[in-house]
Amino acid sequence: MKLKLNGFLVLLVALMTQITFAQERAVSGVVSDNAGLPLPGVSVLVKGTKTGTQTDFDGKFSIKAAPSQTLTFSYIGMNSQEVKATSTTIKVKLVSAAIELEGAVVTTALGVKREKKSLGYATQEIKGADIASGAGSGNFFNELSGKVAGVQIRRNNNFGGSTNIVSRGIKNLTGNNQMLVVIDGVPVNNSNVNSSTGSQTTGTGVTYDYGNNASDINPDDIESINVLKGAAASALYGYQAGNGVLMITTRKGKAKKGLGVTISSEIVTGSIDKSTFVNYQDKYGAGYGPYYEDASGFFLERDINGDGVADLVVPTSEDASYGAPFDPNKMVYNWNAFTPYSDNFGKATPWVAAKNNPLAFFNTPLSISNSISLEDGDDKGSFVLNFNNSKQNGIMPNSELKKNSLSLKFNRQITDKLSLSSFASYTAQNTIGRNSTGYSDNIMTNFRQWWQTNVDIKELQQVYERSGGQNITWNWADPTDLQPIYWDNPYFQRFKNYQSDERNRFTGYAKLDYKLADWVTATGRVSTDTYSELREERRTAGSTAAPFGVNRFEETSGYQRYTRDFSEQNYDLFLTFKKNISDDISFNGIAGGTANRSRTVSELASTQGGLVVPGLFSLSNSAAGLTYPLDGETNTGVNSYYGSVSLGYKDFLFLDGTLRRDAFSVLPKGDNTLMTKSLSGSYVFTKTIDKSWLSFGKFRASIAESPLGSPGQALVDTYPRTTDFGTNHLYSVASTKSNAGLRPVKSSTQELGLEMQFFNRRVGFDVAAYKTLSSGQIFPVAYSTATGYSNQYVNAGEIENKGLEVQVNLTPIKTKDFSWDIFVNWAKNQNKVVSLTEGISNLQLGSFQGGVTINAQVGEPYGTIKGTDFTYLNGQKVVSTSGRYVINASTNNVIGNITPDWTGGVRNKFTYKDLSLGFLIDMQKGGDMFSLDQSYGLATGLSVLTSGNNELGNPVRNTIANGGGVILPGVQANGTPNTVRTAAPDQYGNISGYRRAPNAAFIYDASYIKLREVSITYSLPSSLVAKLKLTDMKFSIVGSNLWIIHKNLPEADPESGLSSGNLASGYSVGSLPTTRNIGCNLTFKF
Repeated sequence: MKLKLNGFLVLLVALMTQITFAQERAVSGVVSDNAGLPLPGVSVLVKGTKTGTQTDFDGKFSIKAAPSQTLTFSYIGMNSQEVKATSTTIKVKLVSAAIELEGAVVTTALGVKREKKSLGYATQEIKGADIASGAGSGNFFNELSGKVAGVQIRRNNNFGGSTNIVSRGIKNLTGNNQMLVVIDGVPVNNSNVNSSTGSQTTGTGVTYDYGNNASDINPDDIESINVLKGAAASALYGYQAGNGVLMITTRKGKAKKGLGVTISSEIVTGSIDKSTFVNYQDKYGAGYGPYYEDASGFFLERDINGDGVADLVVPTSEDASYGAPFDPNKMVYNWNAFTPYSDNFGKATPWVAAKNNPLAFFNTPLSISNSISLEDGDDKGSFVLNFNNSKQNGIMPNSELKKNSLSLKFNRQITDKLSLSSFASYTAQNTIGRNSTGYSDNIMTNFRQWWQTNVDIKELQQVYERSGGQNITWNWADPTDLQPIYWDNPYFQRFKNYQSDERNRFTGYAKLDYKLADWVTATGRVSTDTYSELREERRTAGSTAAPFGVNRFEETSGYQRYTRDFSEQNYDLFLTFKKNISDDISFNGIAGGTANRSRTVSELASTQGGLVVPGLFSLSNSAAGLTYPLDGETNTGVNSYYGSVSLGYKDFLFLDGTLRRDAFSVLPKGDNTLMTKSLSGSYVFTKTIDKSWLSFGKFRASIAESPLGSPGQALVDTYPRTTDFGTNHLYSVASTKSNAGLRPVKSSTQELGLEMQFFNRRVGFDVAAYKTLSSGQIFPVAYSTATGYSNQYVNAGEIENKGLEVQVNLTPIKTKDFSWDIFVNWAKNQNKVVSLTEGISNLQLGSFQGGVTINAQVGEPYGTIKGTDFTYLNGQKVVSTSGRYVINASTNNVIGNITPDWTGGVRNKFTYKDLSLGFLIDMQKGGDMFSLDQSYGLATGLSVLTSGNNELGNPVRNTIANGGGVILPGVQANGTPNTVRTAAPDQYGNISGYRRAPNAAFIYDASYIKLREVSITYSLPSSLVAKLKLTDMKFSIVGSNLWIIHKNLPEADPESGLSSGNLASGYSVGSLPTTRNIGCNLTFKF
């Protein structure tokens, strides 16, 4: 009996085993998109296991699963979907996350995900793939240009330079207007401190643009960026986010079978866009006119060869090209005749234009980027590890930027209720040879304004190298005094007077989510953003004197050192609520608090009076006593409490309210709190209008009130130290008094919006209209000098911004194999300074070389440019009896404004099977710029614009007796048309340039249209990829700034500027030329 029972049990076990194995059978099917087209490369995973596969080129898959198991389908850009494996044949249709507005989820403030349809304010999402659609620049801000409506992104050409990113206009006259950068809900520092007392943002010179700190963010980490443009959208961040927010969501690992590896390499090179650099004339050489020693007046006369006869010598001390006409039959002694390191030493050479003008000074830029990504995951968690190594060599000799980035993102569902997510990123950046900015001692100023067209740039390189690195210049004080007078050898400047900097940064957070109930989750998060940087600037013995060091004395040699340590921590604790109160009413909410603590320690120190030992760059090598360093320490804290409630009715009517309270350590105790408030609503009218042609429609409205930052001028007065008197230490009272009653600028915003999609979302638009009034502007006003001060900071004045933003999406063609998508954005912002304070109608914000100022003037948009102007009679320019314009010498004339009329962009993407082509047109209309390069460079005769013929067919530089000169358009004082030729046209600046023309003559429209990005990508067929043992492989050709289709600013890029910040636009001086960049990218996965 026992044996029979045992045999029965064995048979039962075998039968059960057979049944179990029989349950795990092959499940196959096809995955397509919402248009019915097959999707290759979709991840198919048996939930709760590591069993998985991917769809082939035709969207087909096959996997073993039991009927009780669930299959998870996921694909980049699509919403994931779970399907029970009850059938052996499954058809799955994935919905695009990018265009499915009805259920689209976006990341909002604090990293909380919300349905886009429920939002009562404007947001716009940019996918990581769209950020990387052109040739990378090293700063992801640049890659947003032309892609976001209402956000003005102004890049510049500085090597490793900063980018200005402003949403909906200037709101703060003297403070920060940059958007807040947030990673996974955590704010990160994006300051741009240029570490010098040299007024870098007003173009004084011998200064550098050290770039945005947010450029440390690795684009490979970015899954998407959600742009929150209005105050209502960013209210949960309070004082930090009144200028809008860039919400970065980092990538997380994808569930798949085994470890996923992605390797990507990109190489980009470029060439100078010649339309953004001087087009040198080749008809005239060195000098300012017939002012010198020989019979013609254009040359010096010296007996160089000792034969007793005076020889013709080029006036090497002059830094202009308004001299003698070139004549190959005329033999002259040029600058190179006076240095033994030149092949022409002691020789007279033909008087001809240089074979190599400054365009030959520039190198071919090269950027190489290599990255590797490891990822894995299952239904319980995932991780992704990214490493990127990049190296950029700029167009200037001796310029290199190296960056290494390592990041890790980890997510884990610890229990059914508890989950952990964390992100950590470390970046190390080293740069050498940033280009100088501003007017003084800037090689680009030299090339654009003060140059001799007879000087061969390659000869300067030759004598520099042959001399072992000496300052052998073209700009000798005199053939008998071989010392540089104004300008150094540019190669000496680049290799001897160079700067270097390094920054090491760690950013990260850890977050725990605990589900207290099905409808409420508690979140605790700790984050940190810490970096340390070192910047060194050098001036080698033998240089011409230029402003340098802490005191900005004229120095011929020196060393400057700047260190800065920054640390910021945020401690967050909040609850999120999501509950359906009834079948008709839904509730979402947030309640919590944040403690912010930050610390900044910096020191700026320099030598004084030169260096004792040439070439030894150390503070202890100071020839004179060390100047007192500028050191500072700032510790601040903000405690914040906030709450947000969102109510939905029948999934078509939504109402949001947010309230935040911030308490600041930088404001007086007991009076240190500020409130942020917002109210918004949305009405999804397609829930009540059932039309086949109408896919989606939503009306939205919002109001908000928010502070802009926190004032640092409220509590502390500073007392600068001056030179000691004997043994007595001396300190001075600062000119501007603090104000304990000072408060941040406050913005009040109203916004209306309309979103609609038609014909299965083939056509759609999003329109937003807004108005923002920013009151309580902070600026200094006159203060009783009896107190020892001359000014005090006050809250006064208002700025208004109102505008319209439009986004349009269009898919003209969509078939099985081919699609064409168009994305258009356009924005117009009208800015006006409504008021300042009693008795003041104009506030000067910055003063620049050339005599122009940028101002805030009541009744005008921010950024009024003032300077000298023409004199007008009935709208016509008045010309004097000498044939020159009559100048209105007042510097209070309004001659332009930096604010553009509108900005826009058009993106096109064509896809045919495995091949795609995309390109972006970026544009700006209006805004004005003053060009110091044109003001000086036209006077000194560098450009072809100064050497043509007049209407008589004669060279304009001929004397009047020889038919030269021009008749300037305008009228005489009596109103009759001008018929008088310009006097003395053979002398510098008499026809054009600063000498005889007002500042208004050099104001240019800053409009542009650019082919900003182009990309062509080919994804190898899955059948071929499989043979290579890979899961994906693609090759791309990428380009950026390939064509400036239209611009009005001659010989420069209208986007070129000094740095980021309020004053950086509107002034063009000594900028690098733009480069056209093209490269290739290879990415493969396995």
